[in-house]
Amino acid sequence: MRERLPFLFIQCRPDGDIARDEKETIAQVTGLTVGDSLRTHLLLAEPNLDPVHDLDIKNNYSGLIISGSPFGAEIQRDLAKPEHLHLHARLSALVRYLLDNDFPTLGLCYGLQMLALASGTALTGLTAEDLQAVEVTLTEEGMQDSVTGKLPPIIRAYTGHADSLAAVPSGATLLASGERCKCQIVRFGKNIYGTQFHPEITTAGMKIRIDQYGDTYYEASEKQEVISRCMTQDVTSSHQLLSAFTEHYQR
Repeated sequence: MRERLPFLFIQCRPDGDIARDEKETIAQVTGLTVGDSLRTHLLLAEPNLDPVHDLDIKNNYSGLIISGSPFGAEIQRDLAKPEHLHLHARLSALVRYLLDNDFPTLGLCYGLQMLALASGTALTGLTAEDLQAVEVTLTEEGMQDSVTGKLPPIIRAYTGHADSLAAVPSGATLLASGERCKCQIVRFGKNIYGTQFHPEITTAGMKIRIDQYGDTYYEASEKQEVISRCMTQDVTSSHQLLSAFTEHYQR
């Protein structure tokens, strides 16, 4: 029997509780094993790593997942820190490579936004969503898609983003939409997916983020209200996207 190729998880945030939680959650939901069938690279901790040239992605991996990030996908170069600029440059090159090769990819929040920018689509702050669980509804195309078609027609998922896609990228397909943020799942080409929501966040994982983000997405005085509205939601249906993606592209 030929050995199955692992999946690659590119993490775009500092090391810490959130980075560990997202890695462990993806492994738990998909049944992959960290270090074996799920290989991870924390880019901020590996400043010399060039994912495009150093990892031989097409030959070594079944697919790739790109994490969210505390950094914005659109940057002001005169204000951004050097580590942000370096991360942005490497991610920009990586997503262009993935789009050029239509390589199986799942971009989460920041990952989707970087894919969109590389496709020539602007971001907007008009459809920002704070820390909450929202309903995401599959489009007709989403219900027929080989990955998202395995999900329930309506799922509930955690969000938390300042920016989102201003429009569906040219040539891309809208697979799922929300009431406020319309571009919740987008497919680029045949094999590249992006989500504005976070299928990798569990209820326990959201508590970690609420504690760490402070008043980034909400006023500090609203913390208990945010905890109450997030901790009472069942978002397990959103996790199915992770397993649907890895099951479909395992090779």
